[in-house]
Amino acid sequence: MRKLAIVLCLLPLGACSTFGWEGQGSGGVTTEQRNRGIKDVASLSSEYNSQQFFRGVRRRSDGRNNAFGRDLMSVTDFIDRHIWNYNANDPYINFPSDTTKLEHVGRFGLNTVSALPLVDEVTNR
Repeated sequence: MRKLAIVLCLLPLGACSTFGWEGQGSGGVTTEQRNRGIKDVASLSSEYNSQQFFRGVRRRSDGRNNAFGRDLMSVTDFIDRHIWNYNANDPYINFPSDTTKLEHVGRFGLNTVSALPLVDEVTNR
């Protein structure tokens, strides 16, 4: 009985001309199909795997580049906030003004120089 069950299970396999699908490997594609641009399963699978691999490489590279850019912007934001006391989102600091950079430098220089002891002594005599 076991032998009959095994024969019945293996009988469909023996009836098939091949054990796979038609066109598997390079032997399954005729020259006419090859001339029309039809590729066999192995080359399509290899091409797909290569595209998937390089897509992942590009995605990881883009992620690292974006992270590097965010880090640089964080450094710039830190310097702006803690050294220059500037925040682009602060309306009290970032209000519209007609004052130029030269005028700001002049005001800063005037305030700094007028606070020196020598200037204070000359102006108060």
